Amino acid sequence: MTDTTPHGPRGRTVLLAGATSAAGLAVTRALHDAGARVVATGRSAERLTPLADAGAETRVADATSLAEMTALAEQLGPVDAVVPLVGGWRGGGGLAGQSDEDFDALLPALEAVRATSRTFDAALRASTAGRFAVVSSTAVARPLAGGANYAAVKAASEAWTRAA
Repeated sequence: MTDTTPHGPRGRTVLLAGATSAAGLAVTRALHDAGARVVATGRSAERLTPLADAGAETRVADATSLAEMTALAEQLGPVDAVVPLVGGWRGGGGLAGQSDEDFDALLPALEAVRATSRTFDAALRASTAGRFAVVSSTAVARPLAGGANYAAVKAASEAWTRAA
């Protein structure tokens, strides 16, 4: 997404939802350097500071919350791309070791995909370059028992994204 042709991010508004990780900072820098308006969200104002320093407009908002994403969509207006970056890893222990707690800890990634795609759908459809993207994993195509929870949530996120 760092193409600077008229079809690239220059002049486009890109929402990075749940962007307080190292990946969020890297994507923010790349998009900002390519001329995009980057809006980055996170649940912690403190953790958003490096993103603001990298050129993003920051908003404290929970990417898994339909209500908070709806309010943000109303505030932002036109958006050309949405990338939910909520994620994490919990795995190990074969199938028997795939605990409910680990599965529950991974669900926010799918919840963010659902909330952001639903609330920004109209804005993306109105854009001449509307894009919704997720970061996935090779675990979807080749899941292992020790990462079954992770692969299941990633596969669900991919399926939802394809539907969107």
